[in-house]
Amino acid sequence: MADDSPSEARIPDPQPVEERDEQGRIVRSGEMRDEQFHGLYTAYGEDGHPILRARLRAGKLHGEVRNYAPGGALVQVAEYADGVQHGQTTFYANARPTCRMTYRGGFLNGPSVFFHESGTVAAVFQYCDGKREGEALFHSPQGRPMRRESYANDRLHGPVLGYYDDGTVSERAAFLDGLQDGVLRRFFPSGALMQHGVYRRGLLIEPLRTYSEDGKEIAVLQPPAG
Repeated sequence: MADDSPSEARIPDPQPVEERDEQGRIVRSGEMRDEQFHGLYTAYGEDGHPILRARLRAGKLHGEVRNYAPGGALVQVAEYADGVQHGQTTFYANARPTCRMTYRGGFLNGPSVFFHESGTVAAVFQYCDGKREGEALFHSPQGRPMRRESYANDRLHGPVLGYYDDGTVSERAAFLDGLQDGVLRRFFPSGALMQHGVYRRGLLIEPLRTYSEDGKEIAVLQPPAG
């Protein structure tokens, strides 16, 4: 008995391609389907080393993408979905990660981590839809906290704290919509007050007083007139 069910159209397999310049140097290679790159794709520099290795789907970056400097050193590994960054992106220098970011739908979303040359964490920012939000942390190469900042809508907004190597507070400040707003205090490593002033919307509104470590006032900056 004949089979009357419709046969499914077979999707053609990707076909390998290779392009070379007039000097015979390879420019790019990969796989194509329906006249679009689909699957593995590699672009090459003039020295013959790859400068890009990627996976594509219907001509768009889709999956892991690796970028290389001339000579072959890895500089970036990123994840894409349908042509936009989606997932983790890591930057490299001298074979070590310098920054690791998280993308969703082409925008920074989640933590972005920066590294010292030693590999320890230098700073951590939080992002939402491409803008800094929440607390940012900064660390010394030895891993000690150096500074804490607060962000809203990609602007400094809220308390800012600075630290000495031993963890004692070196500075207390506050910001509002990117402008210094509130009391500013700076301290000596001993904890003695070094400086005190008050700001409103980025302007000094009370004298900024500077003290010696034994408590003597040594300088006064007056608010601007008017």
